[in-house]
Amino acid sequence: MILPLAILRPPASAGLTWIKEGWRLFLLAPIPWSGMTALVFLVLMAVGLTPYVGGYAVHVLSPFIVAGYMAASRGGSAGETISFVYLVAGWRESRHTLLVIGVLTMLSTLLIFQMVRSFTGGDMEALLIQTQNPAAMTPEQAEQIVATALPAMALGSLLFAPLLMATWFSPALALFESYPAGRALWWSLWACWVNWRPILVYSLVLGLAGMLALMLPYGLGLLIFVPWTLTSTYAAYQDIFRPAEMSDPDIEPT
Repeated sequence: MILPLAILRPPASAGLTWIKEGWRLFLLAPIPWSGMTALVFLVLMAVGLTPYVGGYAVHVLSPFIVAGYMAASRGGSAGETISFVYLVAGWRESRHTLLVIGVLTMLSTLLIFQMVRSFTGGDMEALLIQTQNPAAMTPEQAEQIVATALPAMALGSLLFAPLLMATWFSPALALFESYPAGRALWWSLWACWVNWRPILVYSLVLGLAGMLALMLPYGLGLLIFVPWTLTSTYAAYQDIFRPAEMSDPDIEPT
């Protein structure tokens, strides 16, 4: 049975609260969190190297990974020991829904890349790959990036924004509330839309933290930043989605 939920609308300052709560959850077990993240990186690298289907499979697997972190965050909040076992929570409980979300994410990503290529003439995926190694670019490639990068990135960002909003909370809704894929994606999108103020604060502050994390050598910063991002996502989920009470005018029943 799917229980009705409500979407609360906390103030802009809630974005900072989510970050602080996410950090608190991370500090409960920093070594297990970082170890889980290292394992996820290794698995995704191995999957990504699979000929022909690797890149697609990474998109399909992403909701399962997020669901695993959500389950671990809930367990950590309840005083349970954080372990690698949580990473398979999505496979045990909501694999069909998460698989649909993953496939829709993959197809949407491919569609966005194609739209960017059609409207701007820039291959967004190729641009992202080329900019990772600027020293290896020829003058012609550099000139092409200058000519096409800005419109391609602008359109890509505009198109990716609703996809990111739809997929941010959908794994948690599928795992915790047994929502079907379409409903989970829609209510994640709506929750982000009506809470754009705290999400904007959250994104700006965590984005700065991400840039600092990238400065640490050997990717060590990412072993902290990635789980922190997902524990703070759990904190945001807990703050926004509550059991519906029709008498409260400040909530949006689902």
